[in-house]
Amino acid sequence: MTDFGYDVSCVTDLDPAFRQVTGREAVAQAIARRLSTKNGALALVGDDPDYGSDLRELVGEDVGPRALFELQARAEAEALKDERVLTAQASGSLAAGVLTLVLALSDADGPFRLVLAVSEVSVQILKVQ
Repeated sequence: MTDFGYDVSCVTDLDPAFRQVTGREAVAQAIARRLSTKNGALALVGDDPDYGSDLRELVGEDVGPRALFELQARAEAEALKDERVLTAQASGSLAAGVLTLVLALSDADGPFRLVLAVSEVSVQILKVQ
């Protein structure tokens, strides 16, 4: 198994117990943070103006096929900015104001899937497999 490093568990806020995550869980949380951060807004990564693409901004709008395509493309592009991710393909569906986003990703250990629920207010990890 590849060493992907470790981090304090944090998708939307730091884990109060400062639980550490490693492996794909760390990669999945990093991608979820990227997809819930406005472009360039995260100072912890060295004021990188290219970090982040807040998908929550698009979910509340009238999401038709064109907007869904844009959401998927933005998710793929942002996931690929993480050096641990080798390939990314996104698909999504919208129901009741929540986008279920499935990212088919690959890293040095092979393929895996990351499933996110994106609403106007949150990005939640539903599954990493």
